[in-house]
Amino acid sequence: MRMKQSLIKILVFALLLIFYGSLLAHKIQLPAADDLPRQMKIGEEILAGNLGIFYKNTFSFSEPDQVFYNHHWLSGAVFYLVHQVAGWNGLIIFKIAVLLSAFSLIFLTAIKKADFWLVAFFSLPAILILSGRTGLRPEIFSYLFIAVFLYLLIDFEKHPERNRIFWLIPMQLLWVNTHVFFSIGIMIVGGFLAEKIILNYKNFKSDFSVKKLASLLLFLIAVSFLNPRGAGGIFYFYLGAGFPGKIIENQSLLSFLRADNISENIPIISFFLMVILIGISFIFNFRKNSIFYFLASIFTAALGFAIIRGTALFGLIFLPAISANLNDIFSKIRGWLIALDSKSARFYGNAAVFCLIVLLFILIFPGWQALFNHKEQGIGLAPYSENSAQFFKEQNLKGPILNNAGIGSYLIYYLYPEERVFYDNRFADAYSASFARDTYLKLLENEEEWRKNLKKYGFNSLFFYYYDESPYVRYFLWRRIQDPDWSLVYADTFAMILIKNIPENQEVIERFGITRDNALDKLRHLAESSNVEEAITAGDIFNLIGRSDLTMKQFLKVTARWPERGRVWLIMGQMALDNESFGGALSAVKFLEKAIAEGQKTAEAYSFLGRAYAGLDQPEKAKKALRKSLKINPDRQDARELFDSLEKIKL
Repeated sequence: MRMKQSLIKILVFALLLIFYGSLLAHKIQLPAADDLPRQMKIGEEILAGNLGIFYKNTFSFSEPDQVFYNHHWLSGAVFYLVHQVAGWNGLIIFKIAVLLSAFSLIFLTAIKKADFWLVAFFSLPAILILSGRTGLRPEIFSYLFIAVFLYLLIDFEKHPERNRIFWLIPMQLLWVNTHVFFSIGIMIVGGFLAEKIILNYKNFKSDFSVKKLASLLLFLIAVSFLNPRGAGGIFYFYLGAGFPGKIIENQSLLSFLRADNISENIPIISFFLMVILIGISFIFNFRKNSIFYFLASIFTAALGFAIIRGTALFGLIFLPAISANLNDIFSKIRGWLIALDSKSARFYGNAAVFCLIVLLFILIFPGWQALFNHKEQGIGLAPYSENSAQFFKEQNLKGPILNNAGIGSYLIYYLYPEERVFYDNRFADAYSASFARDTYLKLLENEEEWRKNLKKYGFNSLFFYYYDESPYVRYFLWRRIQDPDWSLVYADTFAMILIKNIPENQEVIERFGITRDNALDKLRHLAESSNVEEAITAGDIFNLIGRSDLTMKQFLKVTARWPERGRVWLIMGQMALDNESFGGALSAVKFLEKAIAEGQKTAEAYSFLGRAYAGLDQPEKAKKALRKSLKINPDRQDARELFDSLEKIKL
């Protein structure tokens, strides 16, 4: 019987790992892979002996002498070496191995204080929360280090005579050079130390475990200074939240929800629900021995609300904390059921286990696809990942390059040292706030600033990731495409390249130029693709080129084949509002209602819907939609102004 139970537990644990692993196994969209390409280049340069990369912004021609705070050089070296040995496929497998190891340690930590089945049950929401951060980034090492710290410190609670916790000292040395979250290790040990002192406040000075933890804490702080910038590397604060430009992952959760659609964001929904649940668990089961988990849960939940990237940290703490909190209640209920009717209790217990196994199979085959409909499952690179860089090099294009932040990392990897970038997504780590505010953003927004900087830097190529979150990027590209001094010569699902219309570039322009007249032929491979993302991209490019007629035709084809694409219905609704030839307000209402039905319950969608109903002279329906928009985002100015004007008409 025990052997059978053990095998079932192994099966369930394996299924949990497979489920989480299936969410992690998605291809790298390299031009949109945030930091990865640049980190690999940093690792390559360091291993080649270019130690200046520790301190200066050598990848950029705009601010090459700006101080660079490199928090993750060791991650870059690891990624580079893995890629050299196993390629892009190997990098994905490596990421999966690291994150599954972290989850396994968290699971083992949880079952030290709770029943296996309770931990297995709460592993599902924990995995859903963790699924919000699945990219191949240095933070994967932080998740692993956090898991190791928790596992060894919980083990130390049961076995204070052991010295395993001192292995955390070399781990902290690795951590401080791997990712900026290294301070969490110090906080974890500090939290355990605080708990020990509180629990034994009368005699804590003579408590040997307190002395061990205090010594460990001092060593962790000391080794944290062993980084390329010493004290500066410890006390440097990432300025992303206040830095010019929009860094999605560092937005507060409230700001994110005002612009995004929560109904389709399963990790965020899971985070909200589990924060409530863990709060209730502490209310009904607050014990002295849960002080650390109480403090850690408050901190990580608050961090999750403060910055989106913090939600995954809550997921790591949530599993052992909720399991420990509810274990006594779970044991009492199970004991009561067994005492009441042992045969029925076994039946219901087996039924619950069976349901859990069936649920996991459903999630794995193939339910998980709904969670990541914007990422292509598998390993290796997504289509078009390397194409734009290859085109640039094969056609012997030259800089200086003006690029946006979103593709800077990609260009560093493929074009350095032959070409350097204008800007990239290291933001305050490598560029001054004045440069970002007064140069980069202004030249995108303002034509006079663009001309001034064009004269200053002599740009020959524009290389952009055109799904950049900045509102200025698409308008800037639209203006440049209409500008006779520039020619669009390349476009794919990620990148767009324009080159200056000068004699040296004429051969490339004649062969590859994409214009209003030939756009359909040049982009037919995207427009007729069976891949929904490529088909949508074709419509987006048609729009940027100024062929809104082709855009509407393309999006109607997309929605006919993939009607669940709410964002496309939303764009068509906006286009109908702005252009009577597309049906005006009447068509806009149809498109926008469909968008909302397909999950686009955003402030933007309801604001457009209110405008459409106002255009049809249906003020009550318009105000109803506008109220919903303002409820989601009270700062939505267009919705506020229209609502106020409709109220005045009523009066």
